[in-house]
Amino acid sequence: MDSLPRELLESILIFNVQMCRCNKNNIFPLRLVCKAFDAFLKPYIFKTIQLEFSKFIKHAPTHDFKSLDTVGKLCQAMYLDMMVVRDEDEITRLIDVFSGITVKVPEMEPLLLSLRRHCMNENTFDETDFRRVIDGVLSATPNMIRLKLNLPFQVVGRASSTATLLLATTLACLAGRPPEEYKPLETLVLDHVSDTTLISICNNPMDLVNALTAFGSLKNMVLSIKRQEARLATQSTFSTNLWFLIRKATNLESLCLIGWNIKRDINIRMCRHFLAQKWSMRSLPYNSTPKPQLPKLRYLELKRVDIDPQSLLGLIEDNSLSLKEIYLNEVYLKVLGTSEEEDRSLWIGFPGQPQPAQGGVWIAQSLRDMTHLSLDILRVTGLGYDIFEPDENLAHASYDLTDPFSLGRSFDKRFVEAVFANGDTAMDDATFHTAPPGSNCEEEAPILLSEKTESVSLPQGQRSSDFDAEIYQRHRNPTSHFKRCIDGYFFNHNRQALQELQRIMTLADKGMNLISEEIARSRVAHIDPSTGTLDANPFI
Repeated sequence: MDSLPRELLESILIFNVQMCRCNKNNIFPLRLVCKAFDAFLKPYIFKTIQLEFSKFIKHAPTHDFKSLDTVGKLCQAMYLDMMVVRDEDEITRLIDVFSGITVKVPEMEPLLLSLRRHCMNENTFDETDFRRVIDGVLSATPNMIRLKLNLPFQVVGRASSTATLLLATTLACLAGRPPEEYKPLETLVLDHVSDTTLISICNNPMDLVNALTAFGSLKNMVLSIKRQEARLATQSTFSTNLWFLIRKATNLESLCLIGWNIKRDINIRMCRHFLAQKWSMRSLPYNSTPKPQLPKLRYLELKRVDIDPQSLLGLIEDNSLSLKEIYLNEVYLKVLGTSEEEDRSLWIGFPGQPQPAQGGVWIAQSLRDMTHLSLDILRVTGLGYDIFEPDENLAHASYDLTDPFSLGRSFDKRFVEAVFANGDTAMDDATFHTAPPGSNCEEEAPILLSEKTESVSLPQGQRSSDFDAEIYQRHRNPTSHFKRCIDGYFFNHNRQALQELQRIMTLADKGMNLISEEIARSRVAHIDPSTGTLDANPFI
């Protein structure tokens, strides 16, 4: 190996690191090849320390934190996967729900009871055990600047005190690091954060102080949010607390908010015979006060959320002085199914109509008219509408989803054109700035021409990555990539936790299917052959 040029050796090993991104363990054998390989690979292998449920068990072998002293300084990220942790109330609910079928399926009872081994209690681990391990790891990793925490993913139930406890304890551990000895946290990824958890954190003075300390130095934040509270009165409280915490990250450069929606393959979601309160609660809230906003925010991504049009515009306009890139992935506007066209909020608007009436909002036009907004990149995927009580007499039942020029352009593509061009025009009529060959991909997005910019007509065969967020983010993602890869090299992966969570969900699905089958059988009419009478409920 000594005869190989250093540059060639590094290229070979970097290639192997990239090939093993999906499975970090595959790179470990290469450390045994020679001392040069071991020295080169250490900074990559130990860049992230991963902890999951089994690392906190009381009766597990005692952790030797001194062993981290030799590699702790190489660690820049921590991945805490607590998804399989269950709440006692959740287990109780499952047992109550399935109590009626355990007689017919006896094996379900021990399976349900076995779930308690994933709860925090005197037999597994408690807050003290959790904090002891986290503190021990943090004390040995002074260069740790990134953290990803997967909070428990509840199968049934609402508020989870366990999730709140885990988040509050983690924030306390982060806040307790002496700033003169440890680098400040720059990137935070929180998965499955519920509205009830955020409200609880903000209502506890000590937890709130710890949260503000941890958030104060952040540059990148990814929040995956769950809605659990069903009362409309808490919507305002959740909105206030959520944006109060986010705005305390005054150094924030990238923000990604991921919602609770499942993937949709339609552009319009109709909500008929639906409670207005429940429909409103499914909206990502936004609170425009108090000022100031986020002075350094350059990158914003919203993913799988429903949002009020005014809230969306408020979020962008409040940060328009610094925003340069926006990514909207499966974002649905919350609109009322009114028959009045001028009162409707739309992504693009209707052709031949210069502007909406006083009651309506057209997102593309509003973004184009924002005084301080100067976007370099806008990418969208799967824009749509979440409509409450749609009016059957709508003159334009498809809203503005249809291409008025019959060019077969997707709605997403038309929206990007409408924001950067002078309206919803044909592609070859819009003039854009294109980056020179070999330029950074950050400059490849079309931007509205200034007088000093050379005019070039964008070709008809525009690439999907020029408007599609998902395709574009495959090669460049300044917002949500931390959710998938916290250290920038290896994908976050915990096979054991995923298998255990899948087992829990399979158990719940099996129980629900059995209950559904019983309900279906009980509703089937049955003729008693001995009497010839109709028995509508033979199983009861």
